[in-house]
Amino acid sequence: MLSYQYTCSSENLAALRPEVAAALATAADKYRRQTGQAITVTSAGRTLRHCAKLMAGFSRTQLEAMYCRHGYPDYIRQLVAAAEDKQAPLSADEAYQVLRQRQQGYISYHLFGAAVDIATAGLLDAGRLTECLARAGFAVSDENDLGIACLHASYINVPAPLPVVRD
Repeated sequence: MLSYQYTCSSENLAALRPEVAAALATAADKYRRQTGQAITVTSAGRTLRHCAKLMAGFSRTQLEAMYCRHGYPDYIRQLVAAAEDKQAPLSADEAYQVLRQRQQGYISYHLFGAAVDIATAGLLDAGRLTECLARAGFAVSDENDLGIACLHASYINVPAPLPVVRD
């Protein structure tokens, strides 16, 4: 039995790396023992198409805040430029084509089964959950300021280098 709830597909949950799933269960168990509350995972492993669908729906501000923490990747430049040229949001297929042709590899730990998003709506103590996740090996960012009601948790012990995912 899982120590947490989930609203993403069971396939997305099954796409988590075994060590990530174990670390998530550890953090969820600890949080539940401390608060009596189960967490809800809203996203786990993703395909490139799934990432493209989400990214097509993000504003420029959201894209830059989430993907430009350590520079400005070419694929973000291309997504932003294509949407500005179109004067409308990109479709999921248009975003997917940009991501498939990118020069830089890294997009999201979700592609490698090494990240989860956890709902913050109704969460008793986001600070306590962040601490539990960090102790289990996750780097956590709060995406609520970007209009996304979640904590994004990336497992930091994934072997490098990460391959370029094009499909």
